[in-house]
Amino acid sequence: MILIHRKSGKRFYVREIKDINTHFGLIKKEDLIRAKPYDIVKSHLDEEFLVVEDNLIDSLSFLRRRTQVTHPKDIGLLFSLTGISSGWRVVELGTGSGIMTSFLASLVKPSGRVYSYENRKEFYEIAKENLEKLKLMDYVELKLRDVISEGIDERDVDIVVSDIPRPFDIIDEIYNSLKFSGYFASFLPNITSVLKLLSSNKSFHLVGIYESFHRVWKYEKEEVLRPKNKQLVHTEFLVLMRKL
Repeated sequence: MILIHRKSGKRFYVREIKDINTHFGLIKKEDLIRAKPYDIVKSHLDEEFLVVEDNLIDSLSFLRRRTQVTHPKDIGLLFSLTGISSGWRVVELGTGSGIMTSFLASLVKPSGRVYSYENRKEFYEIAKENLEKLKLMDYVELKLRDVISEGIDERDVDIVVSDIPRPFDIIDEIYNSLKFSGYFASFLPNITSVLKLLSSNKSFHLVGIYESFHRVWKYEKEEVLRPKNKQLVHTEFLVLMRKL
């Protein structure tokens, strides 16, 4: 359950039904027990909150994170370029906190599957916890393994999505795991890594190299409409290849 403060838009994630303390006042447990989606509940300060069912985007905001995660604008770019959808079999290299994994699982369900590799146990455990909270584990197989030294089990998959520092070290392994027409999407932090991946490529068709930008605007009714002063501009590069 998500509570949205109607004046400010601030969201509060209700993990269990109990008294909720906010700086807009106390919301009582008994009011939450009775609440249904789209009801209005009030705090003891008479502040109003809208009750909504939490969707994926709402829930992701409150998950545990111990790693740098792929930015939503880059995830959106990946999906728009590849068309990942229900039934796809996806290999993910670098589970991290499971944020990208969650997006992938939500797209490929109910008949698809995500095989996600992570070599650090603490990140593996966090990702597992997050995916269980989102009820997405039925569509994900998490693997605690170093793919650089131990390789990829799956074959004939639709796409390999990489967020590891050195995908060029296993580019042949990635190629062999894909079906013909399958995609290899690699998120890389800098142009040096992009060049190294391109120079390592002997078999893939290069679809493109992408960098996504967006601007967020600040709006105050009848007073302000301008871009925000501080903007997150460059996040990472996306190199997209295909097995043809």
